[in-house]
Amino acid sequence: MRGRSEPVAIAMSAMRNAVRHGSSSLIMVSGPPGIGKTALMREVSSQAARMDVRVAAGGCEPMGQVVPGAPVIAALRKGHPPLAGTEEYEQILALSDQPLMLAERIAAVLESAAASGPVLVCLDDWQWADHVSRFIMRMLLDRLIGLPLLWMVAGRDEDTLADLAESDPGSVEHIRLAPLTTADLVDIAQDRLGHLPDARTRGFLDAAAGSPLLATQLLDDVARAAVQGNRNTVSLRFNTSIAEHLAELSPDARTLVGLVAVASRPVAPKEALYVLSSADDVDAGDAVAEACASGLIEADGDTMATPHELVREAIVAAMPSPTVRTLHGRLAGYYFESKGDVLLAAAHARDAATPGDVTSALILMTAAERLVDVSPEDAGDLAVRAFRTLSRQQEQWLALGRRCLSVLRRTERTDDAIAVADLVLAHVDDKNVSGEVESEAAQALWLGGRLGQLLTRVERVLAGGPLDPAIEARLRAAGALANSRLMKGQDAAELAETALEDARASADSEAITLALRARGEAARNRAFHREALQSFRELRAHTGALHLADEITALQFLDRYDHALTLLNEARAQYADRTTSVLPALQCAQIWQDYNLGRSDEAEAGARTLLEIGRQLGNNLYVLDAIVVQIAVALLRGDIEVAAARFAVAERLAGADNEVRRPALMVMRGWLRACEGDMTSAAHAFGPLVTGAAKTCNYWPLWPCWIGLFFVVGTAAADPRFTDIVVQEAETAAERNPGVASFEGLALNVRGRSTGSLPLITESAQVLARSPRPLLRAFGAESLGQALLAAGDRTAGLTELDKAWDDYNRIGAIRYRGNVQKAMSAAGVRRRTKWAAAAARPSSGWGALTEAERRVAALIARGHTNRSAARELGVSVNTVGTHLRLVFSKLRIQSRVQLVNALHVEERGVAQRL
Repeated sequence: MRGRSEPVAIAMSAMRNAVRHGSSSLIMVSGPPGIGKTALMREVSSQAARMDVRVAAGGCEPMGQVVPGAPVIAALRKGHPPLAGTEEYEQILALSDQPLMLAERIAAVLESAAASGPVLVCLDDWQWADHVSRFIMRMLLDRLIGLPLLWMVAGRDEDTLADLAESDPGSVEHIRLAPLTTADLVDIAQDRLGHLPDARTRGFLDAAAGSPLLATQLLDDVARAAVQGNRNTVSLRFNTSIAEHLAELSPDARTLVGLVAVASRPVAPKEALYVLSSADDVDAGDAVAEACASGLIEADGDTMATPHELVREAIVAAMPSPTVRTLHGRLAGYYFESKGDVLLAAAHARDAATPGDVTSALILMTAAERLVDVSPEDAGDLAVRAFRTLSRQQEQWLALGRRCLSVLRRTERTDDAIAVADLVLAHVDDKNVSGEVESEAAQALWLGGRLGQLLTRVERVLAGGPLDPAIEARLRAAGALANSRLMKGQDAAELAETALEDARASADSEAITLALRARGEAARNRAFHREALQSFRELRAHTGALHLADEITALQFLDRYDHALTLLNEARAQYADRTTSVLPALQCAQIWQDYNLGRSDEAEAGARTLLEIGRQLGNNLYVLDAIVVQIAVALLRGDIEVAAARFAVAERLAGADNEVRRPALMVMRGWLRACEGDMTSAAHAFGPLVTGAAKTCNYWPLWPCWIGLFFVVGTAAADPRFTDIVVQEAETAAERNPGVASFEGLALNVRGRSTGSLPLITESAQVLARSPRPLLRAFGAESLGQALLAAGDRTAGLTELDKAWDDYNRIGAIRYRGNVQKAMSAAGVRRRTKWAAAAARPSSGWGALTEAERRVAALIARGHTNRSAARELGVSVNTVGTHLRLVFSKLRIQSRVQLVNALHVEERGVAQRL
């Protein structure tokens, strides 16, 4: 490794830490093509193997960018011995269309391997990593922290590696490879030639500009020229040299080399000759032998490949573009028809497609439909490419356009979907076909939050004349769904009911689905949660698991958190292999379950996972929910700066109408202003949301989470009109949900405080004490304690405030806990022992760990895997990973071995103190 002693030393230092201390590290290697990234990884892998470190290696390929998770999966079988056995590997391959489960299974394999000793995972050419591989790697880095895993990832530029470092995998090293010095190149020449280079050869080396690959290629030219006795055949330019070598070959060998280069992956000679459709005309042995002798391709066992990516790129660059497209087309047809590999076929079809190419267009669209639930961004790109390949005059154009629209709708590519829909509509005269297209467009607009545009388009097509009853019912149901967010509550409910009657009369399944969703949304937005539950249960019976999360949310609103948990657990077991709409939606329901039940750590951990899932699936609404939970947890803890930073991220989210995003952002903005002490600005932020609640288009203003906050802010801002509206809406929500303690208790609370009625406040505290939401129980006790103090009943008041303090402290609501302490101090009472213990909680060490973090630390230290710890605690594997990351940070350790030692020290200290 001439000139690379320092990078090797950096990598081996991380390797020794993994071996000695069991710590994990990420080494990112960046540099231009040919600079030696691959050689560095091979050297580190070689030294690792000599240290009895298991090595797994994979590489990304230009043609593999639409094959989900391919390089990460392949690495599991490339070690000696491989990390995954044959049967396990096949099971993992079968999950390639399920990114969440795929990440879970790969994590389990790596966790098991690392339990037996250090593991090095090398992934090369990361600039070509597919979206699923990037998602999997972020999940793995986040989850497997503290295990003796060394990740080494190489890419051409730093931007392609940046998202890995953001996962905070522990120790991170970034090796930026620089050009080699002249002295290094001279040493390489002596290694290669067996003697010091002469002046002419030194001139060639100067032309290499420090590139190891170019230098060795030039030196090979020098050696070849010497053998041939022709000193003038050496080219000073790499691409020119490759082109000259290519031109020297026979036509058959040249075509074979070109095919291998275009394939961009190892190819068996028989496959290559079959693809070229020339097996009868070519002496395969001579063609392969000549191609390999040229040095442009190398034989490795039963396959052929180019010796380096730059060589491959230079070969492709030396061939005429039509030839390259033809080879891509042949490969696309071979993989599609003979191998049944749709995704690899699509990778070649993408580069083969020319205007009017029906075969390539159909391959691309088939691949897009395969990827729609796995890698939405790739699916959308392929669908658009397929549609643009055909012209209006081709008979396949309309059918392909409608398939494209369906893919774009499902991947939430709203702008592209509407553009395709409009293009199709401009060439369609049949009203029913137009209605079907508009129905697909309407669903795209709903998912994209473009509700006003949805209604305009639906109303226009309905006004255009009679339609098939099923299509008309579908459009009316889509309109009712949009109006559930735009229209006054009662009107929206009536419209949804009418749409459902029409849908049932038409017997159109899609219309019934849309109408049931509209009725459920309208009921939930009006806070009729029992009606919403009924609609969502019927919807689940009609569609399966797709809308299970809505049913769970309805149960949560009814204070039936135990039943919601039952459904969550049942769903995880039953639908664990689903990734598109089921698991992300369930994850969203789970984080609100955790947040409302005061499990802030679990809620924050789940939000982090949902954030990653939302980004992978391209779903901004999931991302928004995740960020809102993160903001809420930060504000409960009093971390105003963290909350403000996350709020700024939420505001930048694009792609949805204000009607979708505004309510959540209004609440977070107002709460943030209140925590900053500006109650007037807070009331102003809440104003449009609260004053519009009577004709509510969204359930946020009637959510028990916020009603108490609205009242407190309105009172502090001295805005009686605002607080009167809050009281009215709280009572409306309670009337619509009789027997639900959270709603009834809050209504009694705000009415009692607005009128100064101690009996009502007392009753509210008693009712809220039955609520499963600890924040509301504490709110009720705090309100009663303050009222009792004001009425002169000091003893009873302090008792209630003590209850509130304990609940706030238990759920980590530090800001509200501080407010209670101030009230008690003003009454002349201090609970020095417990207050001091809470206030003195350190930022590091065992004392800094939350109860959830302590449980995770204890289980992991006692030999549990992340998965078994998750089962033991009844939480997700990703939640365990998030807790473990915080444990490592607070204990200032880097490995699970160190965690075991730290736990032993802590237990001895506790025993001595006792």
